Formats: sequence, C-alpha cells, structure tokens
Amino acid sequence: MVRLASVQHNGTTKLVAQIPTTLDYVDLTSIASNVRDFFLLGTTALERANELIQQTSSSSSSSSSSSSSILTIPATDAQLLAPIDGSLVGKFLCIGMNYVDHCTEQNVPIPTEPVVFSKFGSCVVGTNVPVAKDVQTEKLDYEVELGIVVGTTVPRFTSKEDAVQYIGGYTVVHDVSARDWQLEKNGGQWLLGKAMDGYAPIGPVIVTTDEMTLEKAHSTGIRCRVNGETLQQSNTDQLVFGVDDILSFVSKFMTLYPGDIIATGTPPGVGCFRKPPRCHLSFVIIIVIIIQFGKLGGMTCIVTGAARGIGYGIAERLGREGAARVAIVDLDPTATDEACSKLNETVPSCHFVAQACDVGDETAVTHAWSKIAKSNGGRIDILVQAAGIVGNTGIKTEDVDSTNFDAVFRVNVNGIFNGCKAVLPYMKAKGYGRIVNIASIAGKEGNAGMLAYSASKAAVIGLTKTIGKEYAETGITCNALAPAVVRTAMVEAMPPEQVTYMTDKIPMKRCGTIDEIASMVCFMASPETSFTTGFCFDATGGRSVY
Repeated sequence: MVRLASVQHNGTTKLVAQIPTTLDYVDLTSIASNVRDFFLLGTTALERANELIQQTSSSSSSSSSSSSSILTIPATDAQLLAPIDGSLVGKFLCIGMNYVDHCTEQNVPIPTEPVVFSKFGSCVVGTNVPVAKDVQTEKLDYEVELGIVVGTTVPRFTSKEDAVQYIGGYTVVHDVSARDWQLEKNGGQWLLGKAMDGYAPIGPVIVTTDEMTLEKAHSTGIRCRVNGETLQQSNTDQLVFGVDDILSFVSKFMTLYPGDIIATGTPPGVGCFRKPPRCHLSFVIIIVIIIQFGKLGGMTCIVTGAARGIGYGIAERLGREGAARVAIVDLDPTATDEACSKLNETVPSCHFVAQACDVGDETAVTHAWSKIAKSNGGRIDILVQAAGIVGNTGIKTEDVDSTNFDAVFRVNVNGIFNGCKAVLPYMKAKGYGRIVNIASIAGKEGNAGMLAYSASKAAVIGLTKTIGKEYAETGITCNALAPAVVRTAMVEAMPPEQVTYMTDKIPMKRCGTIDEIASMVCFMASPETSFTTGFCFDATGGRSVY
C-alpha cells in the first residue's frame, strides 16, 4: 500500500510516500525522482517503497535509530504539490457524461460509448492551489472525478480483461470548467472550456492498485465541497463505463504511456445544472474529496457516545471524510455492536470497530484506548467526545438531588477528562492529534432548570481551554463545540416546555441537526484546523453570548 505524493522540501521537489501511522512522508528519491519514473520501475519500486514505509513506521513506534538512513519528512515541513508534474503528463483525457445520475439530472440519454475530450499538462496544479476565474471566462464551474494514472504502456487494442494491469494508481481530479466556452462559444467544442491553465488540480496523492483495487474503484464514495458546502455526492458504482471499459476503449485509438491521466467523469450537482445556476463565480476555493483520499484520509479516530444521536452522526461523517478506522465507544455493548454493524454497511470505505466502555471509569477508558491504539500501530489521531447525559431537568437548585448531580458530572466531566488524559500520550508520541469535546451553549450562559447539565458543560469548556494551552506546542489541538439544542432522541425525551424555552432563544427558531454538528466537528478534527486550540466554537443558529 503506497500513497505517492510530490512535495517541496528544503527548496527541492521530492517524490515521497505518506506514512500511514503518522501522515508524514518518507523520501523515495533513492528509488525514483518522480511518479512516472517510479511506475517505469514496475513492482521493484513498489516493493522497495513498502519496505521504506514499514521500516520508518517501525522505527517511529520503537523510537529506534536503526533506520536513520531513511529520510522522514514531517508533513508540517513540506509543501504539497501535484503528485505528478504536468510536464510529465503526455495525455490528459477526460470522459464526459459518465455517471448515470449525472445524465439523469440533465435529462439526456446515457451514452452508448465513452465521450472523450482532453485537457493538457499545463492544466495540472496541486490541490492546495486556489481556483481563480480566468479573465477569459465568466462562468466557472466545479467537477470532482476519479482519476486513473497509467503505470505502464497500454498497447493498442487492449482488452477489458487485461486493462487493469496497466494502471499505476488512482487520484482525485478536479475538472474545472469554463461553461461559457464549453457550452456557448467556439462552435460547441469543449476544449477551450476545459483546458485553461491551472484548470486540473489533482491529488493530493496517487493511491497504488494494491490498496485501490478495481472493485474499490467501482464502489467508492465521491464528493465535492465548495467553500465548505457539499454540492456533489455520489458513488463510482454509478459510472456508465468502468475504469477497465475506459482503458480498453481508448486503446482502440491510441497508445497510453506511463504518467498519462484519464478523468473518469463527474457525478451530479455541478453548478450549471443547479436551479438557479451556481457557476457565475468570480473566485472559488474548492475542496474535492473522494472517500479513500479525503481530508481525514488514513486517520484513526475514537468517538464516544457514538451508538446513537450526535455521536453516531459524527462517526459516520468522519468515515465519509476519509478516516480509515473509527472506534465506536458507548456504554451499551449491544447498541454499540449494532451501530458499528450499520456503519460498516453504510460507509464501507471506513473500518468501524465497537468498543463498549463506561467513560466515567478512568481504568476502563485507559484500557479501551490502549486496545484501540495497539490495533492501529500505536496511533490515535482524533478523539471526539460526545458521550453525555442531561440528568433531571425542570427543577431549581434547591430541589436538585446531589446523587443525580454527581451522576451527570461523572459522565459529562469525568468522562471528558478520562478520555483526554488517556489519549494525550499517544498523540504526543506521534506529534499530532485533534481533540474535540462536545460542550453546550448551556455551559456558556446557563439554562434555568438544568443546573447539573449547565455546570458540567461549563466545566468541559474550562477543561478544553486548559488542555489547549498546555499542549499548544505539541502538534495537538483541543477545542470544544457548544451547540444549541439539537434534534436528538435525548432532546425528544425532554419536557416540551424545556425544548421551547431553548429554541425560543435561537434566532433561526429551530433545533440544529445532527448533520450540521457533524460537519462542524469534521472541520475541527481536520488538519486544516491547525492554528486554533483551546477555543469553544458555537453552533447555535445565531444565538451567541460570547
């Protein structure tokens, strides 16, 4: 399993592979200087790269210096480029109208053979380069696509059955499109609308075929988020022509060479077919995500309170954003197993594991986190703590039962403390970590009739701020999220007057949704949130107190 990338490090462009246990890079320039040359070396290069990755991972986990000759490049010290430079791309072909649901949204017939057009090497840039409107266009649009990177020469008239052996790997392609030049000008020819400089961001990595099999390539979730909003979402099982069909068809007309790229088509949701159209953009920043390659790609996560409600929604979203492993932690073993089973069906690209645990029990949490870390190379990248209880409500302080008060604090405060304390050593060892603690707006302003709950969530915010400051120089961030009332089973069980009391304070006059909270948590848990720690984010529908 090799995820190839290209980075700028110490003024030099280097071919690297991502290290699964740390998300740092191992230098592959001793094998090849670029992706095309790497593929030309065949299985020898792949075997050697896997050896270097394994040696580096073993050295990191054992604190050994036996692999000192292997150069490890911290992700924070490298500038990520396109995984293959445009000058090395001989042919950049694209397949149009290749998703069943994309044809359906346009109300057009499904093609009977692949519709082929092209981009050029000058279109290629890295995924971290903002997409700006070229002076020649007024209608900029977005398209996410699965990209094939040719590994060895594909001879003319290659059969569908033989096609897969010529694939070097897969990447994400963003087929930026100038719709005015594609659809309205130049006599209906697509070329100028598709091939402007910089209009093919690719990457961030190329995943080799030992990880991304043909079966996975044909059953992979695909999504495009524009400025944080999901606008395209589908699955490659909607492809009209599969990867092997495409390679075989193209080979009838031309020979393909190592480094050539084929973008396999885009799913529905593009701007020009929305009502109203959304492609009149002067400047956009676009995040393109394919599940296996997502911004949380390869990460190991723990989510507490994940058998239901907000925690379940967060766990599902982490998986959809590319996390490789998510531990589902909850008190009830049966509910935890059922949630895990359902999630593995819903998000097959992520491996969900069930871990029953009482978060209020420090020993139990320490043992559970140790078990999870050991099964993942000593690694825990993300901890999201959503476990919580409300306790008795609708009563004033003088009537609060101390036993109930203590029970709420045991879960809501001790549980958060236990989780943070147990995870920090693993994150410190890797020099990276994201902790997200679910607090509440009640902890910021206090809700009448909810003394224990409000006080416990205030404690969570204080705990989060302290941890954020204490570990600010370690690569670990610790932040809290304070939602207003969210429509969950726990809220449904509250007295109606209590819910009305809370929603009346929200300018949007409604409860938040689980998906809205999960989306916010994914941002907080991502590498993008690298300069914020010890902070409490709000998700309150306009209700904000400080």
